[in-house]
Amino acid sequence: MTVDPITLAVVRGSLEQIADEMDLLLYRAAFSTIVSEGHDAANGFYDAETGETIVQGKFGLPVFVGVMSFAAKAVIEHLRARNEQSAPGDTFLFNDPVLSGTHLQDIKLVRPFFHDGELFCYLANTGHWTDVGGNVPGGYNARATEIFQEGVRFPPVRLYTAGRLNPDLLT
Repeated sequence: MTVDPITLAVVRGSLEQIADEMDLLLYRAAFSTIVSEGHDAANGFYDAETGETIVQGKFGLPVFVGVMSFAAKAVIEHLRARNEQSAPGDTFLFNDPVLSGTHLQDIKLVRPFFHDGELFCYLANTGHWTDVGGNVPGGYNARATEIFQEGVRFPPVRLYTAGRLNPDLLT
């Protein structure tokens, strides 16, 4: 199937605008000045099968351009390893730097987006949390000998299932 280049440009431009609006909404809503002023965050759309970047907002930190697709890929691989599917309203949370390429303070949220009942893409967001535990404030410990001294490490977990908060995460 061939796609008209003008149509392709219009669709791409629309997706870029949506991703930019996601960035701006996050900055306006953030309580943390690291996110609201420093823009230590990113948003984008990622391929449903591979996790590759479809489009990403342009206002986030440049480092996230290269690593945000790893967040989507981590969720896709997490689901495949468990022989599970994502459903509308699911949202996954994690900060594992081995899976996502940054550090514990960058919390990722990944959500499947469905169109006409079919998985279209994943929406992913990352934002810097000031502190995720650890034995020094802020988690930056030059004397740490293992990652667990820097804070809590979350593998991909379902924060929301079909739009409902996972109560197991609150206990």
